[in-house]
Formats: sequence, structure tokens, C-alpha cells
Amino acid sequence: MARRWIPLLALFPLLALMAADVVMAVLATRSDPGLVADAPRRLGMARLAPTAELRLDAVAEKRARGVYLMTLRLRDAAGAPVPAAMAEGRLERTTHAGADQPLPFEPVRGGGWRAEVVLPDAGAWQVTLAARDEEGRSALAVIRLAP
Repeated sequence: MARRWIPLLALFPLLALMAADVVMAVLATRSDPGLVADAPRRLGMARLAPTAELRLDAVAEKRARGVYLMTLRLRDAAGAPVPAAMAEGRLERTTHAGADQPLPFEPVRGGGWRAEVVLPDAGAWQVTLAARDEEGRSALAVIRLAP
């Protein structure tokens, strides 16, 4: 009767291990799977942009601490401007996907697009940008920002 606790010595570490597994599974589902699986593709596409039919020129003009004005323009292989039919962007926290947010791009004269980017807090941020012309051709760019 005094030795009933001996089987519990094997049970408690097993329960602790199962609890740690549950915590790891919850953390894995709360993080962005694209952080691991999609980031290399996005970066690879950004590096291939100069050899593609279109390239996306992205300018991040710093307005204040943590505030940028992002301007996008599509260009063809010869460098001539191409009107963009659609532009989209996403502000991404490289270490925490829960802070990611879409960017509201608006068209400007000359076929470009513009959005204000406000970094929520300090740290490493990246802006993933994509634009498409009327023919459906697209270009991608990735820019890293810091406040």
C-alpha cells in the first residue's frame, strides 16, 4: 500500500510529455505555415523578376519613424512603364505571422499604385508586393523594412 506511488513515476513524465506535445501543436497551428513553406518561393520569384516579362519597381519612401509611402510601377523587359490593372501587398512580420496585415493600395496617375505602410512596432518586417497587368501577367517584389 505504501508503494502505490511507484507506477505514478512512469505516468507523470508521460503526461508531461503529452502536455508539451499539445503546446507545440497549438503553437504550430497558430504560426503561419507560409513562413516556412512559401517564403523561399516568394524570395525566389523576387530574384527572378529581372529575367521575367514584367518587373515590379517598388519604392519605399520613409515619411516618419515607422511610416513609409510605398509606390509600385510595372515595367516591361525594356524598362517601359506598363499600366497595372491590380496591385496588392501584405505587411508581414518575419517572426510572428499573427501581426501580418494587407496593404490598401490605390491607383495613381500613370498606371502606378500607392499605399501608406505603418509598421506596428519595432522589429523585422517585410512587404510582399504583387501587381498584374491587363493581360494577366504578374510581377512580385519583396522589401524588408525596419522602423
